[in-house]
Amino acid sequence: MRTYPEILSELLRNRIIAILRVRDAETAERGVRALANGGIRSIEIAMNTPGALDVIRRTSDCRELLVGAGTVLDETTCRLAIMNGAQYVVTPTLNEGVIRCAGRYQKPVVCGCMTPTEMLRAAELGVNMIKIFPASEFSPSSLRAFKGPLPQFLMGPTGGVNLGNLKDWDRNGADFFGIAGEFSTLADAGEFERLTQIAAEYMLEAGKRGE
Repeated sequence: MRTYPEILSELLRNRIIAILRVRDAETAERGVRALANGGIRSIEIAMNTPGALDVIRRTSDCRELLVGAGTVLDETTCRLAIMNGAQYVVTPTLNEGVIRCAGRYQKPVVCGCMTPTEMLRAAELGVNMIKIFPASEFSPSSLRAFKGPLPQFLMGPTGGVNLGNLKDWDRNGADFFGIAGEFSTLADAGEFERLTQIAAEYMLEAGKRGE
């Protein structure tokens, strides 16, 4: 079993967290395989995907992957995800119950924030990775502005990040990237070979090939 520091280190080394929010569990599992074939190692299964817990349970024991639970809105869902093998937890909001639950089981949290006040509160609760969400509401230079007074925080954009703007976010100090829409759309369309190709392009653009 990976320790908290090991999981956190791998998430940051991998840089890209692929998000799958799709129509059913079979599509999600095929999406996981396609993303892995493209070199992506950190994959988040959104909890509003039907059968998400089953997908996490069946894929989380793959040593090559870090499989986490996303769209975690409450403590009960957090605990269920961890009990089914989730190695990290991702929230769209600053939810203190979720953060405390994940901390209880020593799992990193990637916490969605929009303001410096939320970011500071998340850090005080023990969050290590802060996702700027939805990133589509900000410009890449906003990340640099956030890091001005908070340079010690690990931050990355999620929601609206694509191949066209990833490098802009990178140049402004992104420590990681959450990629959702394009991956989920291709998986739902059954375009798994294309998903593998796009995943490889993202890994190349982020400057990190999967190990």
